[in-house]
Amino acid sequence: MKELVAIYKKQYAYIENSLSVMVENLDLLEYDALVAKSIFTLFPALKATYKINKNLKQSTPLYTKDAFDETYLGSDKSHLLERIQFRDDNIYISNVYVNSRSGTPYITVVMKFDEEYFVFDFELYSLLQELSLIEGNEYFSKFTKFFYLVFGILLSLCSFALVVYAFWSGWSIAVYKEQDVLAGIFHAIIALTLALAIFDLSKTILEHEVFYKSVSRSNNLENRLLARFFISIIIALSIESLMVVFKIVLNDYSKMIYAFYLIAGVGVMMLSLSVFIFVMRYNSKRE
Repeated sequence: MKELVAIYKKQYAYIENSLSVMVENLDLLEYDALVAKSIFTLFPALKATYKINKNLKQSTPLYTKDAFDETYLGSDKSHLLERIQFRDDNIYISNVYVNSRSGTPYITVVMKFDEEYFVFDFELYSLLQELSLIEGNEYFSKFTKFFYLVFGILLSLCSFALVVYAFWSGWSIAVYKEQDVLAGIFHAIIALTLALAIFDLSKTILEHEVFYKSVSRSNNLENRLLARFFISIIIALSIESLMVVFKIVLNDYSKMIYAFYLIAGVGVMMLSLSVFIFVMRYNSKRE
């Protein structure tokens, strides 16, 4: 939802002008016939509409595409109209709000005509699609959601497998003495570090692409996720470098240059990550 609101704020003038043109072109003298025949087909983003008479009472049911609701027929709407200010063209366009019926962001347009008020509720997501500000397809969205679900679960299983490997490595050292103690401990630490990084990646994918889709892609989510993942990789490589140094010290000093190359590579990665984080934060402040 935050992403939709951000697009709305960026394209506010265009959206407001488009909504004004939509309602101005309606023949409100034939409102009832228009609702019965074509208004919801004409404007796919329009989800509900009703009329308020000059006494500020709702004079029609709440019309939707497939039904109508008479619950609020005759209810007093003065508390709503008294708080809004109409433009010179007798049109009022609300800010984005969350509709209580659907739980999705909406925009309401009210037009005053012949001492009556015509209310139109537009769903923001459909409106942005209608105005070609975003692209979306229901079946493709379901497919990508399913793919992210499978991919996230597989990553979680890989993370779990690394945890099992780390414990198995520690058990082998303690019980069977199958490998060097120092090397085994380092391998277990690297496996656990990578498991944490992969699990963090899978959790974020499932959370923001499957279970809480509306939260995704705000506040540079992808950049922060990438930074956290690279930090875990750098930690793992740093541990591996330390292990290589210990092995060379114990066996052959002539190979110390290879440990230096590995440590230098980790340093370059740390420098690159620092620049990336600086640029990310700088862009966030500018926005």
